[in-house]
Amino acid sequence: MARKPRLEFAGAVYHVMSRGNYRKDVFAGRSAEAFEKALFEACGKCGWRLHAYVIMSNHYHLALETPRANLVEGMRWLQGTFGNRFNAYHRERGHVFQSRYKSLVIEEGRPLLGLVNYIHLNPVRAGIVGVEQLREYAWSSYPKFFGKRVRSELVRGDFLSALELADSVAGMRAYMKHLEWCEEGEMGRRDELAKRYCRGWAVAGKEYRKELKSMFVEMAGEAEVSGEDVEELREAGWEKVLEAGLVEAGKTADDAKREAKAASWKVQIAAELRRTTTARNAWIAERLWMGHPSRVRNLIRDAL
Repeated sequence: MARKPRLEFAGAVYHVMSRGNYRKDVFAGRSAEAFEKALFEACGKCGWRLHAYVIMSNHYHLALETPRANLVEGMRWLQGTFGNRFNAYHRERGHVFQSRYKSLVIEEGRPLLGLVNYIHLNPVRAGIVGVEQLREYAWSSYPKFFGKRVRSELVRGDFLSALELADSVAGMRAYMKHLEWCEEGEMGRRDELAKRYCRGWAVAGKEYRKELKSMFVEMAGEAEVSGEDVEELREAGWEKVLEAGLVEAGKTADDAKREAKAASWKVQIAAELRRTTTARNAWIAERLWMGHPSRVRNLIRDAL
């Protein structure tokens, strides 16, 4: 049976979650740090806004916004890249994650706030830390939101504004009190909250769900689009970055063909493509006339 298409649109907010294969602790030891690094890389490549995340021992949760309609492309890169790194480090083979990742569309406002609360309180409800010690749990957005300067990938203003709190450290202190109140008021509701935020396909009001259903029906009607067509659309985005790089360097496609494979301006464009898109080394090597794909990887690495 063919898989249903993911509901993707610019500005969509999702609850994304996935679990380790065979329920093994894929994030034990240094693996949590490696996944967090890959997650921030994916945000940079895809332009994602991360409202919250938590990495547990064998699963993760993300409150993720996609300014561009690129959830599938970005998740393919994130889970594939982390899986390859995990297997290389542990000298293992096979799938790291259990089946397909799950994604629910989340309406902004109170539904998003509820999701962010749910994600941040995961370590508490797992019995790892108490709510008062939640800032001690490193593999979460929660402690990082208390810095005066928050990483560019992270967004705290949207869920704080749902509580009419300032996007500041003071606002986070007030949010901390809110989480304490939530935990006291929602004790015994873990199954109910998991059902609301982890099952189904959307967490939204009646009107927003109606709009989403209409969008999904339109997408399902186009489900026969071939893989080649999808690849063509994806490469169109890579071409835009390539063209912008050529303009900035004062070069043309003909210059790429004539000049040295390792020309510094080519390396700069290649590095930008790898940093901000999911373009493959083989595609970059072909478009910039840089020789074998492994040469692209080595040139970028040596330039850093």
